Amino acid sequence: MEAAARVLKAKGNVVISGKSIGQGTILGIDNKDFSEVGWFRDDLYPVHPFHYLANLGLVEHAAIIPTGVAEKYQLKLGDTVSVGFTDGMIDFSIVGILPYWPSQYPDRSPFIITNLDYIYDQLPIMPYEVWLKMEPDALVAPIVDKLQKEGIELASVDDVRTELITESKHPTRGGVFGILSLGFLVSVVITLAGYILYWFFNLSGRVVQFGVLRAMGLSRKQLTGMMLLEQLFTAGLAIGLGIVIGKVVSLIFLPFLQTADNVAETVPPFRVVFEASDTNQLFYVVGFMMFVGALLLFLHIRRLKVHQAVKMGEER
Repeated sequence: MEAAARVLKAKGNVVISGKSIGQGTILGIDNKDFSEVGWFRDDLYPVHPFHYLANLGLVEHAAIIPTGVAEKYQLKLGDTVSVGFTDGMIDFSIVGILPYWPSQYPDRSPFIITNLDYIYDQLPIMPYEVWLKMEPDALVAPIVDKLQKEGIELASVDDVRTELITESKHPTRGGVFGILSLGFLVSVVITLAGYILYWFFNLSGRVVQFGVLRAMGLSRKQLTGMMLLEQLFTAGLAIGLGIVIGKVVSLIFLPFLQTADNVAETVPPFRVVFEASDTNQLFYVVGFMMFVGALLLFLHIRRLKVHQAVKMGEER
């Protein structure tokens, strides 16, 4: 276990300017501990999420609210929001406005992020969750056994890694990734075969040209360099255009492959990610194709006999 943080999730009646806007989720946290445990996507926030957590430490009654609520009710930093619990009403001062927060879904229910100790100062102690940041290969079972031996009762235990494994085995997800993987493999095989055949017939049909160039005094090294440059310019342009077009097409069409039941409520929003490992695999395939083409070129020029090529040109 690398870090742990207390997290209180409670429901309350959110009141703005004396009017209730319905039930909301109150998330009580310790800002420093949460910064070590919570996972944030930097591209979802106007500034780094740690700035919002730092603002929670400015005053004990600080609170962070979602952007949708702030825009709908014209709230700004410094305004007051009240939350009614079963045991009383608590006032909060807005110190941050952001679109998303880990584990919260703003379209379903408004949320308020505040200091856990401030809630416990105003209300009786309520059960809270403990979020753990685990090492990649760490097991949950030993932690549960240790806590039970210490006499700590656990209401439930959730492991995000188990949930990810379960989701990865979903038939719809497997079908989508299977189609994409099969399409990639077929494209690679066809492209490699076409590339090799192109260079084979191209070199075979230019034997006379190579013979004439060699008879004019062009060395094998110069001829090889010239053909390598030709290969680089033709194949390099195709590779560059392929990468650009592929990324553009991916950004346009991959969002249509979402497997969520309701795409409109997907939180956080769907994002197309170009993993460096996948891109490197593609470059390996392209590099292998270029190597095969260069090897065919080198072997063909090494086997070229000038007098036979020139004689063949005279016969034609």
